[in-house]
Amino acid sequence: MLTITVLSINYNLAPATLRREIAVLLNRVWPEEDGLPEDTIPTAHDEALNARSFYAYADGKLVSYTGVITKAIEHKGERFVLSGLSCVATDPDYRNLGYGLKTVVAATRWMEQSGVDLGIFTCNPSLTDFYHRAGSWPAVPDVSLIGSRDEGALTSDSLQVVVLMRLFSAKAIAHKKMLRHTTINLDLPVGQFL
Repeated sequence: MLTITVLSINYNLAPATLRREIAVLLNRVWPEEDGLPEDTIPTAHDEALNARSFYAYADGKLVSYTGVITKAIEHKGERFVLSGLSCVATDPDYRNLGYGLKTVVAATRWMEQSGVDLGIFTCNPSLTDFYHRAGSWPAVPDVSLIGSRDEGALTSDSLQVVVLMRLFSAKAIAHKKMLRHTTINLDLPVGQFL
């Protein structure tokens, strides 16, 4: 049986070598037209979102990555702190071996213990079963996400993605009705989304 060790670090404190490895992996999974620049390291996460990184190595290289961003939002007059999975990626040569599952499990456990009110993110409809296995993430078809109210902001509807959500805190559970059958504004800069 394959032993997979998941490591974790605050992305903002990660050394340049690890940030570069993350950028290389993300570019392998979602190639940029121009490739990766040699002289700079593209950032995977906005510094203000205080991302936590979960990652695994195999054969001496980074093969799986899951980021967790955290931010406060206001929804219907209530303030909630949410976390969401971001940049979930596994090297195509290492898929179906458990690496992605392990990084998502570790990220989900961290969210459960972090004190946030809820976890929320989106995924391609074909990945809902994976996220359910990895962290009991249920799809919530009655919830839509918008990046912001600004013109050009991304939305779960326009991207044709599924919203997944878990309520963690007593506050979120008490406000469950408010968090269902609704549109949640993530209040992100235009072009950013979960």
